[in-house]
Amino acid sequence: MPDNNSPWGNKGAGGKKPGQNPWGSSGKPPRGKQPANEGSPDLDNIIQGFKNRVGKGGSSGKGSGPNNPLQKYGPFGVALIIGSFFLLVSCFYTVAQQEEAVVLRFGKYSRTTESGLHFKLPTPVETVLKVNVTSERSVGSSQNLVLTGDENIADVDFTVRWNVKDSKNFIFNLEDTSAVVADASDSAIREIIGKEKLEYVITDGRNPIEQDVKKLLQDMLDEYSAGVTITVVQLQRTEAPPKVIKAFEDVVTAEQELEQRVNEGIAYKNEVTENAVGNAAVLVESAEAYKQEVVEVAKGEADRFLAVYKEYKAAPRVTRQRIYLETIEEVYGPAEKIIIEGDAGSGVVPYLPLDQLKSNKSGGN
Repeated sequence: MPDNNSPWGNKGAGGKKPGQNPWGSSGKPPRGKQPANEGSPDLDNIIQGFKNRVGKGGSSGKGSGPNNPLQKYGPFGVALIIGSFFLLVSCFYTVAQQEEAVVLRFGKYSRTTESGLHFKLPTPVETVLKVNVTSERSVGSSQNLVLTGDENIADVDFTVRWNVKDSKNFIFNLEDTSAVVADASDSAIREIIGKEKLEYVITDGRNPIEQDVKKLLQDMLDEYSAGVTITVVQLQRTEAPPKVIKAFEDVVTAEQELEQRVNEGIAYKNEVTENAVGNAAVLVESAEAYKQEVVEVAKGEADRFLAVYKEYKAAPRVTRQRIYLETIEEVYGPAEKIIIEGDAGSGVVPYLPLDQLKSNKSGGN
């Protein structure tokens, strides 16, 4: 007679009753019979659906016994087949046009692949990390007070745009690339602006400063092997803080006034210099003309003297008399002349005023 108090229940051919469940009232199968991956109901549903389809496809329609050979493997066999299928599918992966894929083998870098369909080892062995290498990322900073080279303060607002150029370095070398780019940008901005004057920073120096910051920032990130390319550095706002604007305007006004005075002085200097150069040129020309005149006069007198000397050599007495008479004529010509006879003794002196006679004669005519 079967023992109803046995923990294993009745093992007869009559079948088990609820009170005879060897695991009590829980109704759970033994440990070895637990469903695979109980914590994943989706996989259970897939397996159960597959079993149902296999059972329906293998039935003859006349009997209840299955004809599909897969049913002999049971649920674990079916799960193994499905798992193998998914494992095989995991060996293939696709990379989009704008992406690069970094393949890791047991967590270590293996290779980098570009866009397209690729093969890899199953997922536990090799994993894939995809990186968008065409999209442009940006970091920015606002309300940064930066010390300039002339010990003033500039309020700077800037934006830095960058993208990935090396997926391997981008993934492995820096933990937070965006934060590193932002910190390096602040450092580059302060270094470049720290060499310039405030007036240059807020007026004409924006474009040159952007280019200098871009070059310096790229060099810094390349030194870190960050795997990124800086595409644009844009200074959106560069101005003096409100507290120092008035003082800065006074300084700018003073500098402008100084520049104006310097320009006026330079203009006056140029004017005086030009006048002096002109006067000097006039004096030089006058001196040259006087020189030529004196030389020509001297040459004329010399030629005349030589001519007279030649005549004197030919007739000395006649030449002396002629020179004497010409000299007397030259000396007495413009003077008032009174003619008195030489033998006039006493009494009435014969007097002949030639000048008056000439003037009376001219008036009578």
